[in-house]
Amino acid sequence: MKYFLLLAFSLLLMNNATFAQKVKNEKVKFSYLQYPSKPFPKAERKFKFEAESTNQAAVDKMKNEHKAKIAQIDKKYADELAALKKRQAAYDSSSTGNKIIANLLLGDERPADSLVKKDPYPIAPVYPKVIDASAKVHSNIIIQGLTETNDANATIKFTFGGMEYTAPHVVGDSLHLGYEYTIKNPVKVTATTKDGNVLYDGVINNSESYSTYVFGDANDTTKLETLWAKGRVREIQGMESFLLKGHLTKANEILNEKFGYVIKEKSFKVFMGASKKGIYPEHAEAYNNAILGYHLLENESDFTQAKEYLDLAIASWEKSLEEKNTGDKKAKINSKVAGSLHFNILAASLFARDFKKVAFHSAQLKILGEGKYERQLAAIDEFINDYKARYTAYAKEAGVTE
Repeated sequence: MKYFLLLAFSLLLMNNATFAQKVKNEKVKFSYLQYPSKPFPKAERKFKFEAESTNQAAVDKMKNEHKAKIAQIDKKYADELAALKKRQAAYDSSSTGNKIIANLLLGDERPADSLVKKDPYPIAPVYPKVIDASAKVHSNIIIQGLTETNDANATIKFTFGGMEYTAPHVVGDSLHLGYEYTIKNPVKVTATTKDGNVLYDGVINNSESYSTYVFGDANDTTKLETLWAKGRVREIQGMESFLLKGHLTKANEILNEKFGYVIKEKSFKVFMGASKKGIYPEHAEAYNNAILGYHLLENESDFTQAKEYLDLAIASWEKSLEEKNTGDKKAKINSKVAGSLHFNILAASLFARDFKKVAFHSAQLKILGEGKYERQLAAIDEFINDYKARYTAYAKEAGVTE
């Protein structure tokens, strides 16, 4: 790889031989290890899952209440039917003369079976799913860089409260009517240690609150009712699954951001001074060392070698800065070139974990006042602070001293 890079830059030097003095740049894209924002105590990389669904009793209650309503309708029908049969029997047992008199004087006839009708059963609610909590967690949550094991100090618990929804009501105008309803499917995540230290405790996506949705599009309520009758189960269950999937996706993001050791991609511009004769050779060599270092940042085991390459590049840029002459635009290291070198150094120093040098060259860059490189710095300021905070938190827990 090193030979290829040197060859590529030999060609670049020749191709730029006719350029006027300027600052050149090449974008470097690489992968690096993002440390957790809240590492486990002693930077342990083990955890265990716990998971439970807490809505079984609520679902059983819903089913029992629906059965009770049906039983009540059945009982009412049975009681009314029994009373009718008694009246029919009483009529049948009376004499023919009494029947004629009752019919002539009172208009009484034998009570017809049609007098008793069973009330329609209520529509069954859409019952929430009681999910296999452990299976759902294990099929959706992967925390990078951590190992799940029963002897871990840290426990990450998922609690699934189960879906709830409200009865729909009509919204819209005469041309476009829909049923508006609200629904929720709460998911809570808690991370704790054996000694009771709470590392995280939160309801994902504010999922304890109801979200509002509109079903259907019809121009009259009868059509809308028909659509809802045919599609309500599919609609509610589909939204139940949709919400749960979104909450689990967010939970996975949160857990990886807080506790995971995640491989991320980043890109920086590496700047090089150039004259009419081409790119400064020492800057081409520094670029070569920098990209070799950047491309070794993905694996922790390669950090020592990565730092060696980055330090070589930094040393070369620092040596060039000794020739800095910001008052002379024609100087080899004029204000623009100096600004580019300060940026190169602070970027490489960040991944070499020399945060003092990052702070120094950030300050120098701001003092220099080269707007282009100040903007480059402003674009990564938040990243710098985040990277430093994450590594500092990790180093503290791991007992790393550098």
